[in-house]
Amino acid sequence: MQAQHLIIEALVDEKDSLLQTIHGLQEANNAPVPFDGEWEEEPEEESEEEEIGDIPLGEGEIDDE
Repeated sequence: MQAQHLIIEALVDEKDSLLQTIHGLQEANNAPVPFDGEWEEEPEEESEEEEIGDIPLGEGEIDDE
């Protein structure tokens, strides 16, 4: 789980870097800028483990937790 979190953080950082590069290239070419450079964080989704825990057990099912 920790490794996934680190990978996601690295991908977000890479996305921000790419967007900044695009912005710089657009400015260099006098192109209109479609965004203002402020990034909005997307809400984190619940982990799969939490989602599974929210599913009610049916009759006769075994709770392993």
